[in-house]
Amino acid sequence: MTVFRTICVFLYLMTRAILAQGLSVSPFSATLGGFPSWESAKVMFTIKNTIERPVNLLRMRSSCSCTIVDFTPCTLAPGQDTSVSVSIPQNTLSGKFTRTVYVETDAPGQEFLKLTVSGTSIPAVEVQPKSEVYLGQLEAGKARKFSFRLVPASPDMSLKLLPADEGEGQADATLLRNDDTTFTMELISLLTHPVDTWR
Repeated sequence: MTVFRTICVFLYLMTRAILAQGLSVSPFSATLGGFPSWESAKVMFTIKNTIERPVNLLRMRSSCSCTIVDFTPCTLAPGQDTSVSVSIPQNTLSGKFTRTVYVETDAPGQEFLKLTVSGTSIPAVEVQPKSEVYLGQLEAGKARKFSFRLVPASPDMSLKLLPADEGEGQADATLLRNDDTTFTMELISLLTHPVDTWR
């Protein structure tokens, strides 16, 4: 047997030994792809005990309150598995994201199992050119105007302009509809001194 084949067999046996002594997670990382932000999305993970003794799954820890985990602490006998559901509630994320959930266990060397969920939450309406506009320094009593476009994610979706609440602020804004999707905002400073303004 050549040295190369000997090394390959050794690595194969070592890999099998390591896998036989740990918890397996399927999948390690899951992608939800693109989904509408006004709908929830869910993915399932399977955790299997490949250790020759019972293992306790103690608790879950999430990197964000926008992830909901359906998990019940349990004891897995050798060879037994359980499912963990991770969901993203509707209207909680927008754009590309990656969220991590940790499963705390009493398995030696695997005290924290990392489950990763990624995807793209497609907003109901896209603002063009972008949702945040810097208007620079707004002089007292002077007006600034800018136009933007609202693009619904679905052609079946209709947009309705609602009146803004009256309130105290640094500026007074007026929103005008140009057509079905294009609007112009006029912003007038209410202050007696210049102010940097963001929309």
